[in-house]
Amino acid sequence: MRAHSGLILLLISPFLLAACDPAPVEALGTLEWDRVNGRAVASEAIVEMFAHEGDRVAAGAPLLKLDSRLQEALVSRLKAVVVQAEWKLKKLEAGYRPEEVASAIADAEAAKYNRQTMQLESERKEKVRSTGAVSGRSADLSANSLAQAKAAERSANERLKMLQSGYRKEEVEQARAGLEAARAELLHATEALERYTVKAERAGVLDSLPFKLGDKPPIGAVVTTVLAGDTPWARVYLPEPWMSRVKPGDTVEVIVDGRAGPIRGKVRYIESNASFTPYYTLSEDDRSRLSFVTQIDLDTESAKGLPLGIPVRMRLLDE
Repeated sequence: MRAHSGLILLLISPFLLAACDPAPVEALGTLEWDRVNGRAVASEAIVEMFAHEGDRVAAGAPLLKLDSRLQEALVSRLKAVVVQAEWKLKKLEAGYRPEEVASAIADAEAAKYNRQTMQLESERKEKVRSTGAVSGRSADLSANSLAQAKAAERSANERLKMLQSGYRKEEVEQARAGLEAARAELLHATEALERYTVKAERAGVLDSLPFKLGDKPPIGAVVTTVLAGDTPWARVYLPEPWMSRVKPGDTVEVIVDGRAGPIRGKVRYIESNASFTPYYTLSEDDRSRLSFVTQIDLDTESAKGLPLGIPVRMRLLDE
């Protein structure tokens, strides 16, 4: 019986020891870098590559180029549209040509003299109409011709006024708006053309080129990835019992595999939501197993050049 009791005690002792283990004093995670992705603006072939994976690149440095011939043709057409709109606006702002105004003046003068002639003839026939020297029909025709001459004179004078006044303000404003619209379309097309050359938005190391020369990536596909900056940062999973002890701005120690001593870091951000099961569905014992993603900025000199993905451990300074 005693032998059985000893055997039972031997079997359950590891579980008793495990239950008595203290809470973890380290939070685990990995080293991360800011990833800056470049995307394809069009599904066109890659025609040139300016860098290789692992190269250090400066901000604004070209990384690869997509076939941009169609976009270049669009830009050329829109440039021509802008030139047309500019000349149209200049024409409306300048008004009618002097030759057109001079022609209208001559037409108005001719209409005036024709009206005067018709008026004299009509008056002369009206004077002798009662004597029977001219027929009533002839006098009526002269009166009708006079009325037509007066109308033609008014028309010629109104056309002269129109030419001398220039184009309507509404026409000029419409042309100006059309020019602005054409310029905006050209600017949009030019900006899109520049994006056919994918550039590094930030300085760093070119980490990934998922497509090769000649490939046609789909629109919006990631074609470059740059690990930006000079220093990585740590992403650790903060245990739930530590949430009341750690806050953004706190200084902590980060132990990196392969390095003799710890690196000082400052807590940048702690997510408010747990990484796994929501806390309100768990018991008190289960909640201690929750973890919260925490970002830690590392000391620049100590962490400079460390590679992506190395396992790290974070501990509090008072541990």
